[in-house]
Amino acid sequence: MIQVMGMPEVVAPEEVLDVQNVTQLIMREREKRLNLTKEIIFQKQKNFQLENFIEELVDSLQLPQEKKVVEEIVDDTVKVGAYSANTRMMKIKKYKLKLKKYRSRVTISREFKGRSLASKMKPRHNGKFAKKTQTI
Repeated sequence: MIQVMGMPEVVAPEEVLDVQNVTQLIMREREKRLNLTKEIIFQKQKNFQLENFIEELVDSLQLPQEKKVVEEIVDDTVKVGAYSANTRMMKIKKYKLKLKKYRSRVTISREFKGRSLASKMKPRHNGKFAKKTQTI
């Protein structure tokens, strides 16, 4: 492009061809990208199908002893409160994990300087806080 100060841009004929070439290149790249995304989606679907197939094979090849143990756990009809024993156990495990996660995330500060000073200054009667009129 040729540009002179204060004058409108003058476009040479060669530059018009360059713009056409660039747009064609852009369109080709867009097509390539579209084809690649289609291929990726196809591969993801294949992987999902293979994973499901493998899970089905593992379930079908499970030893009979293992199946019995699973059935015993599922057939457990002993009620502890409102839930069966297994359901209760799972809920307790989930609750404990939740508590552990919360405790690791929240820090509890044991420094209450203002409060401890105020409590030391308050009058007490038999180790309990008392009003000033009660201490007499």
